[in-house]
Amino acid sequence: MTAQLIIAAVLLLTLPRFSSAQKLLLAHVAINPGQSMFHVAKDSGILAKYGFSADVVLIPGTPRTIQALIAGDLDYVLAGAPASLRARAQGADVTILSTLSSYSSQRVFVRPDSKLTSFNDLKGKIIGVTQYGSGGDTFLRAALRKSGIKEPEVTILQMGGTPGVAQGLESGRIEVGVLGDSGLLLVFRGRAKPLKGASAREMGFRGTDAPLTTTDRKIKSDRAGVVRFMQAYLETIHYFQTNKAGTARILKKYMGGTSEEDISLWCDDLRGILKPVPYADEEALRAELEMMNIPGNQIPAGYINNSILDELKKSGFIDKLWKN
Repeated sequence: MTAQLIIAAVLLLTLPRFSSAQKLLLAHVAINPGQSMFHVAKDSGILAKYGFSADVVLIPGTPRTIQALIAGDLDYVLAGAPASLRARAQGADVTILSTLSSYSSQRVFVRPDSKLTSFNDLKGKIIGVTQYGSGGDTFLRAALRKSGIKEPEVTILQMGGTPGVAQGLESGRIEVGVLGDSGLLLVFRGRAKPLKGASAREMGFRGTDAPLTTTDRKIKSDRAGVVRFMQAYLETIHYFQTNKAGTARILKKYMGGTSEEDISLWCDDLRGILKPVPYADEEALRAELEMMNIPGNQIPAGYINNSILDELKKSGFIDKLWKN
């Protein structure tokens, strides 16, 4: 066989693989390890391994991200639970396939020069949140109730998204802001500090971190594709847990000059609470509903879809993944 024929044969064999790759649009709402699983999935080559190509976009603000998902503009999102819980309760077809952990990552950050020392010091202050109805906004209002501070005793300022809150703290426009783990980027740079005792964990609030969310119609129209995507997602979690150096190299591209050492330490915090089989924690979701001050704390029917994880567990895929 001539060299030209060999090259032609190779091209014919490889072209279908690329032409059949299913294109996805994936979104996350903040920059932190849990919210960056899509970047790890793409840049590690795991998505391509399962027949996908993808654009990964940052859309600050969970409510607008969920709205885009419902509209059909996105395939899968990593976004806080409150907005999707509200949407499902109002009849939207959003559903979660997985949650990384059973703890909310929300916390209060203040400027480095702030003299505030506890959550009770927030009375009378302006507090920046990403959007009303977001995970941070929901946590803040629940924390205010728990501490005995009435909402009219503070000013809750909607700032459009995670970058808006971060920029408000850095510029001095606000002294106090609520962010998830992405706020640690400001801490690494010396631009903010966490308020002592004012994180969801410290205040005893359980919750969900970066639920993987899609729609019922996506599952009904392309269940085989959703199964493949979940295989890729589970392999990404395995990669995150077992390939620390590779994960740090990937995330460094998206974390504004943060060192690989700081990123690894940051990721280690998540590694300690990640579940190999990341089923949604119903108790944690009921805790989210309690934070949202919704009577009855009943999870809307269909909001959790465990059928894909059940299928992969039964098939032996998960056991094989972790055994290897």
